[in-house]
Amino acid sequence: MHNLMVALTLLSALVAGVFSFVTEKGGLQYERLTKLIQLTQDLATSQTINPTAINSWWSSTFIHASDGNDYLIISHVLLQGQDVSTVLLRASILDINDTAYYRQVSWIHNGSSKAVHVQTVPLGVATKYFGFVSVDPANPLDKMRIWCITERVEFNLTFQLSAPIILNGGTGTFPFGNEITFEWSMPAGVTDGHFTVNRKFLTIDSARSSTWYDRQFLWPIVPMDGPAKSNWTWFQVHLGQRTMSIWVWDTFDGQRFQFATVRDKPGIHQVLAVSEFKPSSRQWTSSCSKATYSLDWVVTLVDGTILELSSVRDDQELCDQEGTVGTYEGYITVSGTRGEHPISGLKNNSFSAKPTFEFTWYSSNVDSLTANEPQSVRYMSSKLRTVKGLILFYRLCHTE
Repeated sequence: MHNLMVALTLLSALVAGVFSFVTEKGGLQYERLTKLIQLTQDLATSQTINPTAINSWWSSTFIHASDGNDYLIISHVLLQGQDVSTVLLRASILDINDTAYYRQVSWIHNGSSKAVHVQTVPLGVATKYFGFVSVDPANPLDKMRIWCITERVEFNLTFQLSAPIILNGGTGTFPFGNEITFEWSMPAGVTDGHFTVNRKFLTIDSARSSTWYDRQFLWPIVPMDGPAKSNWTWFQVHLGQRTMSIWVWDTFDGQRFQFATVRDKPGIHQVLAVSEFKPSSRQWTSSCSKATYSLDWVVTLVDGTILELSSVRDDQELCDQEGTVGTYEGYITVSGTRGEHPISGLKNNSFSAKPTFEFTWYSSNVDSLTANEPQSVRYMSSKLRTVKGLILFYRLCHTE
């Protein structure tokens, strides 16, 4: 059995080389928005490690830096309860303007990992070289800090939980194959900090940078009466004011479940069926994980929104040395409509009537705290009558 995770990252540009990383400053508003909804988890408490669940902290940070370039930093911690011997740590930095620059690290902490000494803290996971924690234990829903200190990837970021919450499935809790999951998201937090590229110290323009934060738990259903998942897919989408979290998963008994949680305005969630999720026959097989991935997709929602996604490069998989955890992350072109109309998306002061779409995408095998040199990444843009939006993350997991 092996688990394979796929991640795709899509950005929209309004003018070539000028990106729209829009923050929201209305606050998380969790008390006002959730006071009359009985949630299965208290949000402040959910920032702590749950010893009975699989814990995931994930973020994608879109940055305008002091060198004038735009960057993407992805951070992820995956922890099985309080068992630090199974913690997965990973991060990456991508130069969006010059996609030849990409660095990543990924490793599974275990008893032989002498390079890291994991300490769990009440509000996250911290190691000497990697951390994902709440800044103030007394106010865990205020700010978070993430850091990575390795030869290839180095950053120190702080982001505010400044955007109104997204409760996946409408309440945050939903059946997920033979598991129950609780997931909430903060889609566009104010971000500051610094990072290093080619040994050059760069600072972040907080007015033109933002972070999506995703907190998730997983528990097995007891009794185990749900069909086990054979794979799952998740999209994070920004289309103007519409912010989406889209889930699709297949089960071993041949069923498929798929829905989107759409936040049009703070506190207003729509849960929409995904009427079509169609991977293409154009595929790529990883030599590391042995997984085969489709390279094009069509995603259709019941409200008429159609997204057509196409990868610009095949080898985008991040895979640990043993090939047990594969992550596919990248930059794709996208076109789409809602009904008969093109979708208008994120805006900034440099709006162009012909939006440019770029997809960044990266792949390499990673060994502990070091990684192979990335292969060259091809820069592509398309001026289409298309969606002008931001899909921050796409993940696919197969179980065999």
